Amino acid sequence: MASLTEIAVSLLAKVKALEERLAGKLSDLQKTSEKLRKAAQEIGESWSGSAIGYHSELHFGNFQRPPLGARFSPEWGGINGLPEGWRPRTADEVRERIEQLAGTSVSNLEENTAAVLSQAKALHSEIVTEVSALHAITGLEQEKKLLAELEGFKWGKTLNDYMNANLNTGFMSRDTLAISQGVRVPAHLYYAAVAMESDSQCTAIREFLGISSRLLRQIELNAASVGTDSRADQQPVKAVLAIWDRFHEVGRQLTHRRESRSTLEIKDEYDVQDLLHALLHIHFDDIRPEEWSPSYGGGSSRMDFLLKDHAIVVEAKMTRKGLTAKEVSEQLIIDAAKYRQHPDCKTLICLVYDPSGLVKNPRGIERDLAKLSGTGLDVICVITP
Repeated sequence: MASLTEIAVSLLAKVKALEERLAGKLSDLQKTSEKLRKAAQEIGESWSGSAIGYHSELHFGNFQRPPLGARFSPEWGGINGLPEGWRPRTADEVRERIEQLAGTSVSNLEENTAAVLSQAKALHSEIVTEVSALHAITGLEQEKKLLAELEGFKWGKTLNDYMNANLNTGFMSRDTLAISQGVRVPAHLYYAAVAMESDSQCTAIREFLGISSRLLRQIELNAASVGTDSRADQQPVKAVLAIWDRFHEVGRQLTHRRESRSTLEIKDEYDVQDLLHALLHIHFDDIRPEEWSPSYGGGSSRMDFLLKDHAIVVEAKMTRKGLTAKEVSEQLIIDAAKYRQHPDCKTLICLVYDPSGLVKNPRGIERDLAKLSGTGLDVICVITP
């Protein structure tokens, strides 16, 4: 089983390789997006200025800026007929003119951006999965902050972000035909947004690679100093987390049986525990359900599952009305305190099933509970879906 330091070294090599592979492509994509953005901006000089109905399609002449006396009035629209020189243009005509001015293709930009973004997202998923155990380690607080930043990473602004910022429909028009047609997206604004989205995503990829390099380099330098490489074999922990990662999908699939046959529906915590118990048998032979835990606070209680061969206790909970973020956190804090006294528990894995999204800050709760690790007990909390 590779140590956290070894994992970091391996991932860092992948980050550097991807960085080298994408460097030229990202620069070329951003140059292309800038050309298309400027071309779309130039086409915008010939636009009517209105996004209401057919007004949104109107351009002057051969996509030229209209002279002062020939400008279109969004207020009056075409009530008295269109001013001379104005005519509707299709989205394809606008795109072709933009591409002609820019000397490049919108579709190529979209395809090439999607390709590099896909590579970056794949590596992102691998990194946050492979170093997720970092949250359960005492110390390495700076590394945990960088990991949290990666876990919540945003891949730039979206096309809709740019459209919402640039689509102005705040004026009134007397043109009832245009009003009846509603708001439409002017083609040149759409293609400008495509270009800006690509540029933003390329910038985000560079940012992701930078954060990843810092995180992995710091793990490489500092992990051994806090003894993370001497921790017990993490393969059983990964097996439990892998099961939980697909738990929601498995539960959902069970509700779609042939010929409407009866099945298990996850309605409460007992259903969660029953399905989890069955899935644990994929990787574990000795699963002890409802094992008694040591006395804590004047009484004893049952744990959900003890994987004795691996010194792992698994607690499974399901949120419901009356058991939301605050209550779940309080229960898991108590669990961590009592399991710290159990001779067969070195790792506590707290799995919280939240199908209704009652927990508003799941990553924050996971990180807070991971801080309970120490003095012989690792605490890992995962809230899904």
